Formats: sequence, structure tokens, C-alpha cells
Amino acid sequence: MKSLLILVDQLSDWTPFYQDRHVTEINDYLAAPMPGIGYVINLCRDFSYQSSGYYGSLLAEARGELPFPSVRSITEFHNYEKGNVLERKYGKLLENYANDHQFELEIFFGKSAIKELNALTRHLFERFRFPALRTHFKRLSKHIWSLEDVSIISIDQLDDHQQTLFADALDIFSRKVWRKSSSRKYQYDLAILVNPDEQLPPSNQGALKLFEKAAKETGLDVDFITTRDADRIPQYDALFIRETTSVTHDTYRCAQIAERNNLVVIDSPSAILTCANKVYLHEVLTRNKVPTPKSLLLMKHRLPDVDKIIEQIGLPAIVKIPDGAFSIGVEKARTAEELQTKMTLMLESSAIILIQEFVPTDFDWRIGVLNEQAFFACRYFMAKGHWQIYNHGARKPYDQSGLADAFAIDQVPKKVIQAAVKAAKCMGDGLFGVDIKQSGERIMVIEVNDNPSIDKGVEDQHLGYKMYQAIMEDFYRRLELANGRSNK
Repeated sequence: MKSLLILVDQLSDWTPFYQDRHVTEINDYLAAPMPGIGYVINLCRDFSYQSSGYYGSLLAEARGELPFPSVRSITEFHNYEKGNVLERKYGKLLENYANDHQFELEIFFGKSAIKELNALTRHLFERFRFPALRTHFKRLSKHIWSLEDVSIISIDQLDDHQQTLFADALDIFSRKVWRKSSSRKYQYDLAILVNPDEQLPPSNQGALKLFEKAAKETGLDVDFITTRDADRIPQYDALFIRETTSVTHDTYRCAQIAERNNLVVIDSPSAILTCANKVYLHEVLTRNKVPTPKSLLLMKHRLPDVDKIIEQIGLPAIVKIPDGAFSIGVEKARTAEELQTKMTLMLESSAIILIQEFVPTDFDWRIGVLNEQAFFACRYFMAKGHWQIYNHGARKPYDQSGLADAFAIDQVPKKVIQAAVKAAKCMGDGLFGVDIKQSGERIMVIEVNDNPSIDKGVEDQHLGYKMYQAIMEDFYRRLELANGRSNK
């Protein structure tokens, strides 16, 4: 686990809490860098511009550490215009607990004494990103409340009850790094990034539980986190992203934070960047002579005649936006008119689109590649009555995706495995899912997924629990290499 440091104005401010070497006075911290620090929780009393609290966060960032609050949070806090009206759903929550038209609430790391207000306190914590806040609300009308004032609470101002609330919230926020026991059951700490609200997550709940079990058996302690926990990432040794990734999404920022703080991370930012954009992917595969369907990159201001496109690609043709996922943003054009219409629509939102030949098959191969080695194989069959694996327009849930089965690697045609490994190597040595079409003797890589689906009951049909063990053992291997404990 990365070393975590608490900054206080005076050590006496920390007297009510468990005394530990992880707590230091701000002046000592400002005077000289402290090696090995990954994360800084700044509990200074004053965060005004050029105060010691301000400089504590500023120098932490300059030293490559991750401070909480960040300089950006400090600046935004001071620029916040008070009196903003809350969303109606939060006003309804306050209505149940406010006896009058005024209401005051202390928030410690996103938590308060009233658990029923957790949705509101989490919202405000995400907005301000400060350890301890005092908020004052005013009722304007039924279910309509405004945030009239918000101020920073110094820990030296806390009473006994507030000290308990603060300590409990900090304990949860920092993953109990101040436990007295010096023995550790696990060698490393792994964060698994998930999104509980995602409709098509890369791993279902059954798979996540098996990942956790395999990790712990391997020597990795596990925390499930969301993008709202991005500030905590430097506390861990490794990050495993199990939320659909995108360069424009917080998953990419989380991967960047992990890489910047020397965590072992799958998916790496470079893998997300390379795989998430079909235009980028097309260029990389073409340059490395990986077999793909006939393809054309079309630019908004250099759009060739439709007849010329059809002459090269044929009909039907597949039209793709660069950053679609789960078959979203992929359209089939059956006629020249359809092709023109779909190209025009997609070029309204992207300067470049991809046109590919349509290769009808009953199924697509999905080959899982980890550390440049193929380790699982599936066939994804087309959705019922549809030309894709996913049919998002299907009325019945069970018609939205096709069936799948799994095979041992040695049961898959060698050309398929060779193409998959070659394509994955172009992206790195992480975890990839390579989608391949096989038409007779012809093998074509459709895309490389940096965040491949691994669901219990689907991709693990052949390997079972061994699939989860293989991935967690690879994390452990990478961590050992990073720490100079292995030559493998």
C-alpha cells in the first residue's frame, strides 16, 4: 500500500485520535519532502490563498503526491457562489429532517450523523471534496431548499460526538490504514473499479465475487471502488478496471492516476486510448499487417463519392463511429441511399468515420489474451434475427444478445489464435479481448477490446474458476516484478 500522510497545524490537534507516525505538522512537511508518500490528507485549519494549508496541497501536487483536498478543490471552494438551490430530490430528503426553515449539517468525508441523508452528503462531498464541512440550508418552499452557506471545519473545533463521526468517516475513507496490527494477511492491495449502475458492465456480480475470491487466495486484498473514489487510488498497489472504458470518461482519468502513481493497472491509459477508438485501432492493425476486413477511413471534408466507396467496400457496408461499444454506433447500410444517410449522420458528431465490408457469419470468435498469451476462447452468436451480437432494439431482454459458448485454446483454429495474439501485442501486454470473424480460410480481426467482458456463466464456461485465478495471478506477478521480487 502507498504511504499515506496526515497534515495538521499542530500535533495537539490530533490528540483525540490514534497517534501514529503517519501524522505530521504542516511546517515540517513544507520544510522538506518526505520520501515514499503517495497520498496526503490535509487537515489544516486555514485554506485561504497562500496559507500553510494551501501550500500543503500545492507542494504535495508538485512532489507527485495526491493531496486531499486538491488545489483545484480549494480554489473552487473559495469561488463557490452561496445560495444555490438544491435539486428537488435533495430538498425532499431535507424536508423529512428539518423542523424549521433552517437546517445545519456537518459532513465528514461525505458522511453525516443522519444516514438517511447519505445521498445528499455524498452529492456535496463530490461537489466540494473537503474532509470536514459545515453546511447551512434554507427552505424556500415545499421541497425547495438552498445551500445558504458552507464552511470548513477544523478538527480542533470538534466536540466528542463529532470526533467519533469524523474518526469513523476517516477510517472508512482511508481504508483503516491506522490499524494497530502490524501483521498483514495480504501482500498487496487491489482496487477493482466498478459502476453498480451500469447496464452492460464488463463483469456481472458473480464474476466480481470470483475475482475477489481469487485475488485473496493469491495474496491480494480487494476493495471495490467507483470513479467517485478516484482520489483514493494512490493508496493501492494495483487497479483493475471493470467498468466500460472510454477516453472521455472518468475511467480513463482513473487509469491515468494509477499509472502516474506507479500502480499496476489493467486497463492502462495507453490500452484505453488505443482500443477505444476504432480509427486509431484501424491504423495500428493496418500498420502491423494484422488481417482485417476491407476498410476505409472517411473524413468529413474529404468525403468520396458513394459509388467509389461501394466499388471498394461493396454492399451491404458497415458504418462505425470511432468510439462505440457493445455494438452501439455500428450501423449496416444495405443500399447506396442508406450508406449516404448513415455517413452524413455520423459525420455530424465525428470528423472521421470507418466504413468496413460486411462479412456475414453465424458467430464471432472472442479470444482473451493476457500478457501476450491466449488463455480463453468464446464464440459469440448473433442475436436472434439480427446481424450483430447485440440487438439494442429488441423488445424482449433475452433477444438483445446472442448465445455464447467456450472452448479450450487448442480447440480453436490456429490461424484465429495467431491473429488474436498478434493484434493484442500491438496494444500491449495487458488483458484484451480480440474479436475475429472466420469466413472459410479467411481470418479478420474486427476489433481489440481493452476491457473485455468476463461474466460468470459466459466467458468462463470452459475454464471456470481458473480464469479468475489466471488474471489475479498475473496481477501478483506484475506486482512482484514492480517490487523487484521476481525475475519471471
